[in-house]
Amino acid sequence: MEAAEPENRAISVGVNLLWLRPGRVGGSEDYVVRLLAAIPTDSPVRLTLFAPRGFAQAHPRLAERHEVVVPPPARGRPLRVFIENTWLAAQCRRRDLAVIHHFGGTVPWMGLRPAVVTIHDLQPLDHPKHFSLAKRLYLRAMLPWSVRRAEAVVTVSEFCRRRLVERLGVDSQQVAVLPAPVDASLGAAEPPLAAVAPDLSHPFVLFPAVAHPHKNHELLLRALARLSAGGVDVGLVATGARGPQDSELDRLAAELGVGDRWHRLGRIPRPVLDGLFRQAVATVFPSKYEGYGLPVVEAMARGCPVVAADAGALPEVVGAGGRLLDPDDDSRWADAIAELVADPDARQELGEAAVSRVRALAEADSAAELCRLYGEVAR
Repeated sequence: MEAAEPENRAISVGVNLLWLRPGRVGGSEDYVVRLLAAIPTDSPVRLTLFAPRGFAQAHPRLAERHEVVVPPPARGRPLRVFIENTWLAAQCRRRDLAVIHHFGGTVPWMGLRPAVVTIHDLQPLDHPKHFSLAKRLYLRAMLPWSVRRAEAVVTVSEFCRRRLVERLGVDSQQVAVLPAPVDASLGAAEPPLAAVAPDLSHPFVLFPAVAHPHKNHELLLRALARLSAGGVDVGLVATGARGPQDSELDRLAAELGVGDRWHRLGRIPRPVLDGLFRQAVATVFPSKYEGYGLPVVEAMARGCPVVAADAGALPEVVGAGGRLLDPDDDSRWADAIAELVADPDARQELGEAAVSRVRALAEADSAAELCRLYGEVAR
């Protein structure tokens, strides 16, 4: 979407983050924090963040720059939706905001206009079996309503823009593609493997993803079993908060005889994850559906070789910076991992390609585009 340059006058923007439970919503939290943190301090945009208790403590830099307004306590989606349509609407009117940006994918029935909505992906419509009946029914009603009510729609990739056009009939010119700003920092000093787990003494591949069904951890465990049977010394490290398939994957690893090579570390500190990116043979990402794939970009920024699925937005994001494979072919994944374990030159070549790709991604200035969009919508 073409956005005009904002005038120099201040633009007051409310940001609806009531859905954002710190540490529990995965990549969408990382996206929001990176995008808002990248807004220049001299920008005419003035943000008021409506966020749940704990947000300011989790993201102190944002809280120092912008006012954070905490809603009444709300447990569960129905009460949160009620608060969005009552308390949030009243807060926006009282503060005389020019724009309200709903980052959670839906626009409340009641509330301020003009509105902007960010839709991270359409997985609940494209793969409904991964979601509860209540959530499916809610989003089937609210997503079409939200894109009709919003003056502008933001999404994270061209893949998602196409899906919005195809599934919801959105005018492509109404959709702004604003990926997360790329963090090309190499992070803190590399921690020893013992700081992560004492048994990571063999080579390993890394999968930084919560165990949801579409992430496709099972394929990697089957590839790991093939590698073990072929005498390839490699382990699989998975990171991320607790997921719905954790116990099932542990059982599968035991059945396949690779329980000693399957390391589920849970949510870990950023410096430790940075160390894992640098020490891994590769970051492997066989997800069957991604709106963007920020962990893949983080891996490439640290020069880690990447092998990813040729599905969703991953081909668009990875480009020539990694290898793309069929997410259903565990044999090809096993072969690709075996090659990288055995060939340091191949690892170096893929790592250099990854860094080059990140430099190209870093040229996009999503924060500046967002500010221009606010200026256009506020007119």
